[in-house]
Amino acid sequence: MSDRIDNALDCWRHRLDWRPVSGTPALSGRWAIVVPDLDDGDRFAAVLREFGAEPILVPAGDRGAMADCFRIFRELSGVVSLLALAETDGDLPPGVASTVYLMQALGDAGQSVPLWCVTRGAMATGGDPVQALLWGLGRAAVLENPHRWGGIVDLPAEFDADTARLFATALSHRGGDNRFAIDRGRLYAARTVREPGHDWVPRGTVLITGGTGALGTRVARWAAEQGAEHLVLVSRRGPAAAEAAELRKLLAGTRVTMAAADVTDEASLARLKQECGPIDAVVHTAGHDAVGPLPELRPADLLTRVVGARNLDRVFAATELDAFVLMSTLDGVQGRAGQGAAAATSAYLAALAERRRARGGRAHALAYDCRGTDDLRIFVFPDRLGQPGLAADLCDRSPDFAATYAECEQRLARYTDPRHGQDWATMVALAAMWRAHGVRPARVLGHGVGEIAAAVVGGSLTVEEGAKAVAVRSQEMVAVSLPESEVADRIARWHGRIGVLAVDGPQSVVVSGDPAAIDELTFRFRAGRITVRRLVRASSGGAEAFQRNLSAYREHGYRLIEMTGPPVPARPARSLEVG
Repeated sequence: MSDRIDNALDCWRHRLDWRPVSGTPALSGRWAIVVPDLDDGDRFAAVLREFGAEPILVPAGDRGAMADCFRIFRELSGVVSLLALAETDGDLPPGVASTVYLMQALGDAGQSVPLWCVTRGAMATGGDPVQALLWGLGRAAVLENPHRWGGIVDLPAEFDADTARLFATALSHRGGDNRFAIDRGRLYAARTVREPGHDWVPRGTVLITGGTGALGTRVARWAAEQGAEHLVLVSRRGPAAAEAAELRKLLAGTRVTMAAADVTDEASLARLKQECGPIDAVVHTAGHDAVGPLPELRPADLLTRVVGARNLDRVFAATELDAFVLMSTLDGVQGRAGQGAAAATSAYLAALAERRRARGGRAHALAYDCRGTDDLRIFVFPDRLGQPGLAADLCDRSPDFAATYAECEQRLARYTDPRHGQDWATMVALAAMWRAHGVRPARVLGHGVGEIAAAVVGGSLTVEEGAKAVAVRSQEMVAVSLPESEVADRIARWHGRIGVLAVDGPQSVVVSGDPAAIDELTFRFRAGRITVRRLVRASSGGAEAFQRNLSAYREHGYRLIEMTGPPVPARPARSLEVG
């Protein structure tokens, strides 16, 4: 049995390998070369010109400036970005940020030509993890818009005649590869190959960042079962975390230290290391990856896991460890549309681990699938709650709910009457209360206005953007405090652009129609002191399909947490039972 398990695990483990490729460089057409400094592009322009292309140098700028520039050039055959070659020290060097803006600018300009990014030393043994971020972004770019992604080429330190020829060969390659590295006079294409497992049996003291989160908790329980004597669980709140007491019970029999530290603060980690004494292993699970397509990606979204991993590497640079494990998500390795930040993070962590091994240390970057954790929970957001007084009751019982609900109301007030978004605000606040009690979802799912709540909780929309979306949904429908007959007479002036949708009572009629006409009606009625209330537009069907989705999730082992009532006590004293 053990041998079969080991063989199965070996099938799951993979690493990046390189296969030599050959070809004849043959370019044609007009190529744009985007450079941080015009003087830097002359050498690359000469290479493209030598092998048949007509090069144009384009200076780097912000997203809008580069988009304006690319609107001028038509019939381009390709774009080469040298922006990553201008890296400097910092959390996110400007070359990476500029490349993100370049990707977005090409889309803004309507250019569908392939973009080739150039890095230097990103894939070499002990190379630069920051430049590896672009390799991850490329993995997402080719899935989201294959027509706008050519590939990426990693150059050696010396750019001689052989390197120039191989570079042009990569740009003109037609074999389906899009990830190349030039090393020792040869051109290599990236391949993913299987790799035997690496055994690590926890012992002594194991430090786990994000130690009270879903993945950190799973790692802690596994380490305790395997024989770790002391677990240092690091989180921002430390012993004050809502999960701390329950986690101690789960880890009974193992010495546990709940440590408060910010992994993005190197000095904070250094103090923690000094206070905890000898550390035998480090596992980094802290951080999250922003979700969204590349056109909406912000460069800062790439920093959530990256800065913590970098700081851990620096703090433990001179420490001999049994294991130094960096956790990322499987979405980043397999590639998935909307997961550009995760893909970039995974590439960075893999390169950081490779560099640490090149220095003689032990390090591995592991990608996990959140569906493989114990936390198979989905937050379900319905179209309507239908529970009067729920928000007021929970505001009295839970400070976490009250704070989030107040923020949602404040944002709503900028765009519409907050009463129109009460269901949305209540659902977002319910999710915040769950999270404050240590429950984090593997997925979020919404229906109708619940889609907006799910987008906010999942991180696709900010609270501000969610409030604006709720307001937009309410622009087509208003409730008028007049009898139906009088409303029918008054709306005749809009010649069919507005009609009666429903009669809620003798003095309450719902009308809907053209948004511009509704705006005019609202202005005129309110000027005449007639009460008009904007309403959130009801869901346009699909309820049966939504219920089928819920059934499918249940069949696959997910536990659905429906945001329809007070699911947890304000101050939990016992473990949570999730049905």
